[in-house]
Parts: sequence; structure tokens; C-alpha cells
Amino acid sequence: MGSIFKKWYVWIPFVLVVFLFVYYFSVVLIYIFTALILSFLGHPIFVFLEKLKIGKLKIPRALNALIALLGVIGFFVMAIVLLTPFIIQQAQLISEIDIYAFLDSFKEPINSLEDWMREYKMIAETETIESIISDYLLGILQDINVKSIVSSALGMVGSLSIGIFSTIFMAFFFMKDNKLLYKGLKMFTPRDAHDEIARILAYSKRMLSRYFLGLLLEQLIMIGMITLGMHLIGLPNALLIGLIAGIFNVIPYVGPIIGDIIGLIIGLTTLQGADFMSESLPLMLKMFGVFMIANLIDNFVLQPLIYSKSVKAHPLEIFLVVIMAGMIAGIPGMILAIPAYTLIRIIAMEFFSVVPSIQKMTESLNTELQKKKKDKPDKEEE
Repeated sequence: MGSIFKKWYVWIPFVLVVFLFVYYFSVVLIYIFTALILSFLGHPIFVFLEKLKIGKLKIPRALNALIALLGVIGFFVMAIVLLTPFIIQQAQLISEIDIYAFLDSFKEPINSLEDWMREYKMIAETETIESIISDYLLGILQDINVKSIVSSALGMVGSLSIGIFSTIFMAFFFMKDNKLLYKGLKMFTPRDAHDEIARILAYSKRMLSRYFLGLLLEQLIMIGMITLGMHLIGLPNALLIGLIAGIFNVIPYVGPIIGDIIGLIIGLTTLQGADFMSESLPLMLKMFGVFMIANLIDNFVLQPLIYSKSVKAHPLEIFLVVIMAGMIAGIPGMILAIPAYTLIRIIAMEFFSVVPSIQKMTESLNTELQKKKKDKPDKEEE
């Protein structure tokens, strides 16, 4: 490892290839990353089928990969098919809402807010919150180019079709040949580093498979908890609120806030022309209570189990990484921060373990991997 660390110049071609690939083919990189996630999710199914024997016959590897991939895709398709009728039904409830009656119920607190803003010179005497919002929306509508939107939508449909096909195609081969990525990397990396590359890929697959499966379970639990809570307080569109809050929960730290705000607005639309103090405010407090309980369970039970246990990192460490990734790449960066950081730590552990700071940063990770190493030979799982 020391010689690899010293001979940094042999990595220049690899770094240049990675940089050029990311710069010119970022979309392809997204396809590859998505395909890897699908293969990670299907890997436990694939391993189970590989061990399965019918008499003396063993199921062909390609068929195992196809079944595992179809199982993962089928899960998401089935979830969409089962949930779509409920979502449509609950969306119809929103479409039947008298928006003017809904806004009228907030007239009193809005007037109080306007008076406060005028007192502190935040808005002019002749301005209202309604006029400010109307002017803002009118400006947005004037800038909309319908022809451009239609053209972009058609292009998006085409790109999405290509993306779905490419992702599924690559996911199948990643699952069928678990050394496919390793074979590709061997072409661009120094020969002396091939053993380390193999270990990095094996460790990454093990840890990221566990992370993504845990993340999927976390979102399902959050959707279930919020839906149940909203149902118990009597909201007719509980499932829709639960789904929205659960989907946004994928975004660390910021996502729950966004999902809760959208869910709160949807919940309040069920009250048409209601008095703010006697009806709207109590409902807001009940919904806030449901969101708070669900988020506390997520923050103190689910996330520590998923993040700390699956990627072996301290919660504060994860928090800082997510915040920095968000500053660099926005919401996509926050979503990808944890798996990317896990991969970086594994790479650092393999190539720069002689550095004291790296040893400290990867101590818990190294302990976990050494424990697994005793149970299983140091190679990728078949």
C-alpha cells in the first residue's frame, strides 16, 4: 500500500479518464449509478437463488439475475399500481375544494400578519400579501413559453425511455456478473492496485446493499406511520400526505421539513370556510404532532440503525457530510452524500491506511470489515 501511495503519478491517467467521463457523460454516470442501486437491492434475492438447488440441478446464473431484477422492478411497479387508485381518489378530494372558501378561513391571521409587516415597513401601506403573491405568479406565467415546455416534455419522455431501458439493461449484467465493474476498472487502473480495487468493490457492494435496503425500509415505515397518524386524526387524504412526506424523507434533514409543509397544506385544504382559531389551528397542531412523532422516531431510531449501523459512521459525521454535499451539489448531493462518503472511506482505508487521520476516520469501518473477513473469504460474494 505504501508503494501505491508514493507512486501517485501512475494514477494520473485514471483520474483524467474519470474527470472526462464525469464532465462529458454525466447522464451515463447517473444511469450506471441507478443500475448499481437496482443490482444492490436485488443482490440478496440473487444470492438466495444462487444457493437454491432443485435436486442436483442449479438455476442458471442469468436466470437468477433476471428473476432478482424482475423482483425489484415488480416491487416498485406493484406499489405504484396498488397506490395509484388511492392517490387518484384522494387527489379528486383536493380538486373539489373551493379554494376561495379555503383562503377565506385564513383571512383573519393573514390580516394580522399584514398589519405586523406594515408596522415594520416590510410591505407598503397599499400592498397586501395577496397582491404580492398574485404579481409574483403573474410574472412567472408571463415568462412561460408553452412551445418550449411541450418540446422539453417530449424530449424528457424520450430521454426517460432511453434511461429506463439503459438502466435495466446494465442492472441485469451487473447482477449476473458481479465482477463486471471490476473488469472495467482494471483497464484503467495500475496493475499493482487490482487487489485493492477488488476489495473496495466487494466491501462497497456489501455495505451499500445494506444501506439502500435499509433506506427503502425507512421510507416504507415513515409512509406507514404518517398515514396511520393522519388517519387517526380524521383526515380523508391521509395516504396522500403519508406518501408525499415519505418520498421527501429520502432527502436527509431538509426533506422531512419540505414534506411536512406540503402535507400540512394538503391537510388544511380539507377544511373549507372553517374558522381559523376553532378548526384550522387545532388541525394544524394535530398534524404537527403526527409529523413530530414520526420524525423523532426516524431521527432517533430508524436513521441511527440505518446510517450508523450500515455505513459505520457517527451521526454527527454523517450530518456534516450531508450539509457539505448540499452546499456543493444541492438536493441531489444530499441524497448521494452518504453512499459517496461510504465509498470514499473504503477507498481511503485501502490505499491510505498508513495516514493516522485516515486510520481514525475509518476505524469503525475497518473493525466491521475485519469481522466480516473472518466469516467469509476476502472476495466478492458469488
